[in-house]
Amino acid sequence: TAPSAHRSMGGHRPSRLAVITRRALLASAAALGCAPRVLVPGPGSLPARSVMTDSQRASELLARGTPLDRDPALLSVLTYNLLAPAFVRPIDLRTGEIQPFAAFGWAEPAEEVLEWEVRKPRLLAQLRSWKADVLCLQEVQFEREDGGLFCLPAWLRELEGYAAQLPGQKYLEQMAERNERVLATPVAIGCAVLYRTDRLVEASEAEGARGSGDPNTLVAACLEGKPGSSLAELGRSAFFSVHLDAQSEEKRVEQLCKCLSLARRLGTREVVFAGDLNTECLPGSCVAAFVAGAKEPTAAEMAKECASALRLAGSEGDTGDDDEEAGKKPAAKPAKEDAASSATTQEPSKDQLEEWQELWQRAAGSCQEQRIALSHVHTGPTRASWDHGKSEGPCVSWRLDHILYSARTLALSGRWTALEADPEAAESGLPNRANPSDHLPVAALFQVSPVPRLDEDSRSALVGRLEEMEARHVAELAALEEEMAKLEPAPAGEPPVAAGGYDAAPKAKNKKKGEKPSPEMIAFIQEKRRRTREMKARHVTERSAFVDGLADLEKDVMEELHCTGDWVESGARSAPK
Repeated sequence: TAPSAHRSMGGHRPSRLAVITRRALLASAAALGCAPRVLVPGPGSLPARSVMTDSQRASELLARGTPLDRDPALLSVLTYNLLAPAFVRPIDLRTGEIQPFAAFGWAEPAEEVLEWEVRKPRLLAQLRSWKADVLCLQEVQFEREDGGLFCLPAWLRELEGYAAQLPGQKYLEQMAERNERVLATPVAIGCAVLYRTDRLVEASEAEGARGSGDPNTLVAACLEGKPGSSLAELGRSAFFSVHLDAQSEEKRVEQLCKCLSLARRLGTREVVFAGDLNTECLPGSCVAAFVAGAKEPTAAEMAKECASALRLAGSEGDTGDDDEEAGKKPAAKPAKEDAASSATTQEPSKDQLEEWQELWQRAAGSCQEQRIALSHVHTGPTRASWDHGKSEGPCVSWRLDHILYSARTLALSGRWTALEADPEAAESGLPNRANPSDHLPVAALFQVSPVPRLDEDSRSALVGRLEEMEARHVAELAALEEEMAKLEPAPAGEPPVAAGGYDAAPKAKNKKKGEKPSPEMIAFIQEKRRRTREMKARHVTERSAFVDGLADLEKDVMEELHCTGDWVESGARSAPK
């Protein structure tokens, strides 16, 4: 394969590390009983329209399958859609047929490519050999314990040294009920996060942060580096295994917004989203708007991605990836097509484009609102199959699996190749003899740095300014109250107050129920309300300006002091909900 590898790289000479990792992969492949063709692509092999950041260019491109524990100082994250056995050629009871997405017509002979007893040991051997610190898995088919609760399947429990975070039992039960109704098999399928206990520990969580547990399509593990390990500097971080909706961009945006919100409830701004996002994250897609610094796409890019999403929403069948609230996904509905559109293309209407632009802005704004800046690990195509709506080849490829991460504490060091380095798999489709799932795994290595914090002197100065302002606001409101009390007119029928103020023991007022206040009292009440309202509005403006003038780390301190949310409006400190 060396000559073809050099041709694909335009004559570029592979680095020593690339050669070493390629040899390591071949050795691993031999142990697994397969011999994948490995190409280390150069800059000319990137998918069309992809944009690489400086950190992406600086990161090492590693052959897929390279063991991820080669440098203990690096944090490794791997995402893998396993292809649940229940989703392989099942009969849909609603139609009496196998749905097209689950037919895998290219994956033959089935007994060597699709059978679970063939794929399962291959998957386990892969996960063992890769040795990732964090495994974000999708389409895990859970099993019931003797007590009736769902747990990891026995084959995944054979991975020594890992602990797991699973979906809430409520959501797994909903999924099992749905699959029994639709597929005649009561199995629960969803995401899971597994992590190495020799390098990572679970961080304490805010009480009630998760409610009844995570949905089966969005599972989080709040982790820290284990003291004394090579990852000890890793601060509180939320790792999400996600499987986003296959039909609706709006639902995909909603799901990621929920992840951002949960991360903040877990007490962190450091996050990793890894999983099957069911989008290529191209310019113009709304999911791509979650990436920090993403340029607003051109009108043409917006229209293209909007049209693509509408077309897929009308052509995809029920994938079985249930909605996290209802435990099911409605059957696909045909997208509205303009009369002038052809059978295979459609132009979005003006209203649809406006809705798409609003959704893009909402996605971009959610990261700013939560103060979480995400970077994107560049990857090549990860899924190959017949094209949407087709019952025959050729196979086409998509980049559906992604890793998004907080670059504030994680610096990308290395990443695996994908289908751009495996043209045989891209041509034959997935799964195949060498790849036991219909998705390729995506892996990344990160250099870890501590969560940045404000130095003590700056913190003390900030707290002093804050407390001075809060004390002044309290004093100003108290002074206004005292001033207005002195100006309050006496109720009708009572003698005026003496110059020295009210008597120590004023007589009970004889005002009758429903009696209208005097004109003087009405005027006083209106004036008191007006002045109080004006003062509180001035305080809100001052608190807002105070926050707007803070640097990023100063805002972290404000959150620690519970000066967030309603504090600007009310001045009252309260823990985040």
